[in-house]
Order: sequence, then structure tokens, then C-alpha cells
Amino acid sequence: LLLDVQALRPRGGELYTVLAELYSNALEHGVMGLDSSLKQDASGFAEYYRERRLRLASLRDGYVRFHLQMLPEANGGRLIVQVEDSGPGFDPARVIDTADDALSGRGLALVRELSDGFSRCPDGRGVSVEFCWSTEA
Repeated sequence: LLLDVQALRPRGGELYTVLAELYSNALEHGVMGLDSSLKQDASGFAEYYRERRLRLASLRDGYVRFHLQMLPEANGGRLIVQVEDSGPGFDPARVIDTADDALSGRGLALVRELSDGFSRCPDGRGVSVEFCWSTEA
């Protein structure tokens, strides 16, 4: 559906990566409360995904919501994607400024790099990203 906008088609991979990362973050960290700091080595990754599997199997409530808005502009447009979850929120200083060589916690940095705009909700329970396109050749 998003790729019905011709000018967004070349960015299909970026869109997919951003949407997948935002969903994973919201589900794993927001709804299920998993901490990426477990992923410091191979055994930590195994423990993280074991715990993820257990929490997912026992999950009874919670939500991840995506709100998409297409805004036409004079010479193109913007896609705004807002994601919110039912979790307690996150401390943006703790997760957004992760080092590039860290084993975990780089997801939101990747989202910021691939999108044209990034902001977080004040309560830490959601983020908003923008993808812009131009119809000028």
C-alpha cells in the first residue's frame, strides 16, 4: 500500500527496515519489557531470545499501534508514521545515544539514519518518523 506512492518505491527497503525496527522495539521493549543490555555476547543473545519467546507465549494484553498519514505538499509529500505501545515508556537518553559499535541498542539510531525526520513522544511510549518525497525531476 505504501509503495503505491511512486516516489516512495525507491525507498521501499528503508521503509520496510524502519517499520520492522519500530514494531520490534515497541513489542520487545515496550509491551514485553525486555532489556537489550542482555545482548552483550552470544550467551546473552540466546538468553534474550529465550526470554522473548517465554514472554511472547504468556502475553495476554498490550498493544502496538501504527498511525500512518500521507500529506501532499506543493512538490511532493510526506509520510508520517507514528508508533505507540502500551509499555511504561523509555528514557530516550539511555537508548537513542548508543554507540555505533555496541552489540545492542542501535535500532533507533538506524531509524533516525534511514528516515527524514524522527521524534519521540514526551512520555517515551512512542515515536514518529517521516519520509519525504519530491515529484520534481
